[in-house]
Order: sequence, then structure tokens, then C-alpha cells
Amino acid sequence: MPSFDLKYRMLSRVFPVAKPTASAVLLGLLLSGPSCRQKAQEPMVVLFCLDGATWRVIDDLRSKRKLPTFERLIRSGTSGPMQSLASKRIMIEDARREFASPILWTTIATGKVPEKHGVRDFLLPVPGSSRVWIGSEESPPRAELSMPEVAGEAPFKLNLRLRSHSPNGEQPVQLLFNEEPLGAIRVPTEWKDFSIPLPVELLRPAKNRLALIYSRQSRPADRGKSQDRRNLAGQLASLNVVDAGGETVVSLDPIFQRSSLGRGFYPPQADVTEVQSAHWRARPVWSLLGDLGHPVGIVGYWGTWPAYEVNGFLVSSRMGMRGWRQGTRTGLTWPPELGPSLQPLEPDAAEMEEILAGLGLYDCDPPLLKEDSVLEQILQQDELYFRIASKLLATLDRGFFAIYLESIDVASHRLLHLRHGATIRDGCPESVRDIVDRTYIQVDRWMGRLIEALPEHASVVVVSDHGMEPGQGRGQHYPYGVFIATGDGVRRAATFRGASVLDVAPTILQLFGAPIPLDIDGKALAQIFESTWLADHPLRYVDMDTSFTSDQETLTEGDEEVMERLRALGYIQ
Repeated sequence: MPSFDLKYRMLSRVFPVAKPTASAVLLGLLLSGPSCRQKAQEPMVVLFCLDGATWRVIDDLRSKRKLPTFERLIRSGTSGPMQSLASKRIMIEDARREFASPILWTTIATGKVPEKHGVRDFLLPVPGSSRVWIGSEESPPRAELSMPEVAGEAPFKLNLRLRSHSPNGEQPVQLLFNEEPLGAIRVPTEWKDFSIPLPVELLRPAKNRLALIYSRQSRPADRGKSQDRRNLAGQLASLNVVDAGGETVVSLDPIFQRSSLGRGFYPPQADVTEVQSAHWRARPVWSLLGDLGHPVGIVGYWGTWPAYEVNGFLVSSRMGMRGWRQGTRTGLTWPPELGPSLQPLEPDAAEMEEILAGLGLYDCDPPLLKEDSVLEQILQQDELYFRIASKLLATLDRGFFAIYLESIDVASHRLLHLRHGATIRDGCPESVRDIVDRTYIQVDRWMGRLIEALPEHASVVVVSDHGMEPGQGRGQHYPYGVFIATGDGVRRAATFRGASVLDVAPTILQLFGAPIPLDIDGKALAQIFESTWLADHPLRYVDMDTSFTSDQETLTEGDEEVMERLRALGYIQ
């Protein structure tokens, strides 16, 4: 049996855990369960991630016998709708709850809610760039924010990062904590960190309130060309409270905790970039499995760029066409030397023309691709991911493998309304109504070819982050996606309606016989398993911390190309 120190190093090798929270006995469960004792035939699970796939289209095409791979999987396993997760996007003021793909795919990978895994929008702040302006119509300008109960070991210190609006010059700022004077500081026009003692007698249970009272404010519009007529006193970048042991017991980021901002604050802002692996705050299922010694392979999963160390290989979300168009040259794969060997797999123009013509994208005059290059790019990207998977999946006969395919989502966003009877533009034949169907058929073909090469004992799981329905001249996200599972112990030809995007990661752990960390919010879907199999493989849990803080630097290569693609799909304005 490995020592505690060795087991902890294995657990923290990919994504470091801040500190161990499980006892040696519980950690020992990770290395002594059925998946490690039964060496004769170790599990293999392949996860197909189909963005935007929906049962309405799948069932229509199944009834016409056009999706043989889906049909085989459904007949040989358990399937049903999978409830999506509606979340508010933090970079949009007063955002409504919606089913946003980067949030959902991170939830699927980690089994955690967005508040835990950290991915809460399509675009996220570059770490350290969040800030919020202070100013108001009243004079002197006063800004107030709410704070939770402060717990920990006294004495406490309140840390603030502040600056004054340049035209106002250096100015005094009064601090009030629960309406009691906390002192005065002089805030310069450059960012400065302040540390102020926080007396215990000022603290209140449940909630506290901090007020910053600046001395001066001014309007940019009063100085000439600017159209900004806001009164600006200064800016706040961060706030935290630390206890006597140096532990941070309260932390406020203007973007992630914008609901704490009260009067005197304008909407927060930040330098933003597409979701990256550096934004993740929870460890994905493939890292947990890798730490248990299972080999893993990931191809194209959303938000995995820059690539990071795994127990196997990781082809990041910017490998191939997307990365090439965005000028991305670093962090494409793990290990780094894998990337050059995959470049020759990229389909050439003639190969792509054949695929695109087969989908009907050249049937219009002018072709639809002249109007929608995003669909062309994603189809080319998915073809590359399929080719990479065909090559690399052959190197695995056990462990975990996942591939992400986006074509269905993009085709549905652009053309699903045509499938359901919307008016076709001049120059297009009726056959363009079938483009979405042909995209599903193409994905079915890709899956079928990959499944054919799998060892007989492999389990297959198919999921989508959300469904799609027509509306307002395009396809729109729908709150139920797809869940299909087949393999040893999974009920055959069964339907199940209790799945959620939170449940995928713990269910995959159960397929490996691995214990499920208690800090995961989802549940293993015990109902999909045969009772006899479940009796031999009972659910097990372990008390361990699967959160982490990435030490990777956020990169901004090709961000403008990212913005154009997200605008074209309607995800950002």
C-alpha cells in the first residue's frame, strides 16, 4: 500500500490541491477499490460530448433509420433527457439565466455548480484585471458594499486595492465599517494596496457593510472629447479580509461578487478572454481518474487550452483550425511534442469540400458558406478531432477518453428554423432544410467509426450540454440535452429521466468503481445500473477537496478571432 505522502502526491500531481482534507484511510480507498484490484480487465469509458444535440431531432431521424450508431447505443443501454443548468453570465449586467455552453461543459467535467468550478461566462476576466468605478450624484461620493460574516482567528486585517480618478489627484478616503469609523487613507492616482486593522468589536453576525467616502469626483466629458458623463471618484480592484494566521476569510472580486456592490458603484469591468484552463477552479474527472493510475485521453474539450499535464494525452480546444485562425502557437497539446505529429491529420481543401458538399452547404446560389464561415470552420475542426481521435484512441485499451464535437450546435443555431418550416431565402432549394439532419448523420458516422475500433469491454457515454429548439429565426438553447450510457452493468434498452449535467462526472467515476468526492454536487446515477452489478460495485464516497487554483498564466493569443466567432453565434454582442 503506498504511503500517505505518495498518495497525496498522486492526487495533487495534475491540479494541485491546496491542502489534504481526507484521512489516510479515506485516501487509501482511492487506491484499493475494485478498479485497482481487478487487473484482469480494467475499465474503459469513452465519452462523446455533442454540443447542442437534442432528442427531438435524434428521434425523428431514428424513426427514419438514419442514425444507426445512436440506435445501437440506445438499444444496448440506458438513455433519456438530461437536465441542463441555467446560470447567469457574470460579464453581462442584469443577465437572465441561460444555458451557456462553457459553463455547462465545465459542470459536466467536474460535477460542480458554476460558483465552485469558476467558469461562469463565454468570456472571463484576465486574472487581476477586474475593477469597478466609484462615483455618484451625491457629494461627497459614497460607495457601499456588503460583506459576509467574518470568521477566523482575530486580529483581522482588511486589504483593499484602490486608486483615485486621475483628474481628481491624490485624495483622502474615509472608511466606515457598519457605520463606525475605520480610519482615513490617502489614495493616489496609481493603484495602491492598503491594509487596515479591522477591530473585532465592529464585526456583526450574518452580514457587514463597508462604505468608502471619497473627497472629489469629476466627469470625463467635462474635459473635452469624451462622451462619458459619469461622476468618477476612483476605482476598486479587490478586497479581502485575512485572519491572524494569514488565511483569507473573506474575498471580493468586483466581477464574481458583483451582487455585493451597492450604491455608488458602476457596473464592474475587466480585460476579458475566452474561457481557458487557467479559469477552472475544480478538478475535472479525467484528472481524478489519472491520479488513480487510469490512462486518459482528451480531444477538443471546451476550455482546455492551454493544455496541461494529464496521465496520458490532452489535445486542447485550440488545436487545429480554431487555433490556426487565432494565431495560437503555444499550449496546444500535452505532451507538447504531440502537437506536431497531429498536424498532418488536418483535412485539406478538397477533403473538406467533399464533406461540405455532402451536407448540402453548396446547394444555394450563392453557397451558404459565403454567409456563414463559422459553420465551415467548426465542421473542419470536428473532422480534425475525429481524425485525431481515430489515431490516439487506438493507443488505449483501458482508461478514460473524451471527444468534443461542436457541429450540431453551430448548424442548429444557424439553420434549425429552416428544418421546422421557416422561409427559405432566394437561391436555396428545399434541400437546405435537411442540413441540420445531415450534420447529425455525419456525427453519427464519426461516432460509429470510433466505436467500431473500441475493445469489447469499453463503456460508451453520450451527452449534450443542452438541447435546441427553433425560435426567432435561429436555433435557441433548450433546457434538456441528451444522456446515453452503455456498458458492463448498465441496463439495456431502458429509459431514464433523472439525469442532470451535474451527474455525468460522478457516474463516470462509478463506472470505474472509484469513490466519489463528497464536494461534488452531482450524484452517480445508480438507477441506470443493473441491481446485481450495483450490489457488486456499491457506491463509495471519499472526503477530499477537489478544488484548486491554477498556477497557469492566462494567455490572450488570438482573442479577436475568438470574439468574432462568438458574435457570429450570438453568444456576445
